[in-house]
Amino acid sequence: MTSSTVDPATVSLDVPATSRARANRRRVATRQSVPALPSLVVPQQVAMTNTRVLVLRHGQSEWNALGRWQGQANPPLTILGIQQAADAAGLLGTQCPPFDLVITSNLERAHLTGQTIAQILGVPTVHVDNRWQENDAGEWQGLTPDEIHVQWPGYLESGRRPPHFETEESTNQRVSAALHAIAEENRGKCILVISHGGVLRLLRAHLGGLDQRFPNLSGSWFEHNESSGWHLGSLLYPLQLIADDLRDNGAVE
Repeated sequence: MTSSTVDPATVSLDVPATSRARANRRRVATRQSVPALPSLVVPQQVAMTNTRVLVLRHGQSEWNALGRWQGQANPPLTILGIQQAADAAGLLGTQCPPFDLVITSNLERAHLTGQTIAQILGVPTVHVDNRWQENDAGEWQGLTPDEIHVQWPGYLESGRRPPHFETEESTNQRVSAALHAIAEENRGKCILVISHGGVLRLLRAHLGGLDQRFPNLSGSWFEHNESSGWHLGSLLYPLQLIADDLRDNGAVE
């Protein structure tokens, strides 16, 4: 794992002046009924023994905008993607609080998202852990769904993958190891991880959750207890909650 120092003085992005507390109270309004984890009021005994991890997908990348399958390719964030990270940081400031550490995958779209959020939240160091990188998409890397339909007919519909696409077992093994390392090295702390949509889907399924797709800057809580291990927490959609809050307050028509 490597780390980089973040200079909060370099931040020049706008953070929406929405009602953070109100958005936080509504953060579990998702299509699934997932029990919320406590964020602002945590019993002292629980706070000392439980480790809480929020894993979010990165902001919009150039290939997201083009609809291309990314895998472990390294397209940068779009301007919108950087602004999404800044917008989400405004709500994330109400979580835990505060985050003790930000960890990102080594891919630029995740790392820059994490750096942007860390700058705004005042987290001084961002660690990089390659185990949080996206699934290797093999032969599909860089292709659009239409191109995949032409070159690999029937594969998407049947859930099949090309020969060099990383297996679920491989992804689960490395991501589970990364998650366990967080619990071992950060007992009782609150950690923010910026990763990727495929990783999030597999990690929740691996821990017994339903299949769930994650838009940019959305994610899930995970909580570790020393006696009972890892547990799924609530889903979190910061950008959706901010938009809903603006609309409810008459700022968006």
